[in-house]
Amino acid sequence: MTPKITLYTIAPSQNAVRPEIALLEKGLPFEKIQVDLMAGEHKQPVYGQITPRRQVPTLIYGEGDNAITLYESVAITQFIDDMHPQPALMPPVSDAAARANALMRLAEFQQKLDPKNIFGSVVFRKQTREQVGERVDALLEELPRWDAYVGDGPFLCGEQFTLADIAVFPLLMHFEAIGYDYAKRTPSLFAYINSCKARSSVKQSGWLDNFYAFVRQFEPEQVLAG
Repeated sequence: MTPKITLYTIAPSQNAVRPEIALLEKGLPFEKIQVDLMAGEHKQPVYGQITPRRQVPTLIYGEGDNAITLYESVAITQFIDDMHPQPALMPPVSDAAARANALMRLAEFQQKLDPKNIFGSVVFRKQTREQVGERVDALLEELPRWDAYVGDGPFLCGEQFTLADIAVFPLLMHFEAIGYDYAKRTPSLFAYINSCKARSSVKQSGWLDNFYAFVRQFEPEQVLAG
């Protein structure tokens, strides 16, 4: 019997959608509770009792004294895949090359790609192209590397949709929202993004519509255009 799963989330968040996509890929039932960060709900004492860092996403796996609390989106997706191995979201150990690629993409996402995320600086802090110039240059140098990783795709590790895709795809949408033209600059990534958008779990999450609506209200400068 599957333990009760509760996901604390916020609809437009690229971090929070990762566990949701993983749960949907597995076909697991879960309760989704929205936390209004803009209203400061995460700062309330009751939320601090749920998760020590007061952040989303937070996943509660089980109930009562046996409940396990997880935060950090990539860690949550890895836990979900470990606890519910089928359908697999990582290549098997027997396919050493594919598994190595998936593990590398996850590590590179966290160490090389995610740190270059300038979305928050541009959208929330209204920083200009000049203010984020060095970070823009670094990102524009990094993304063609990921274009090469995709190759013939359709996903980062070939035919299988993996935890690496769940990690990377939502972040790539951040760059599109501030002007990056995938079709023009990195056509393999453009095809990759469309493959991810067509994924049933992504559609079912409703995240893209929520994300687009959220971004529109800020009218961010298109610092990655050109």
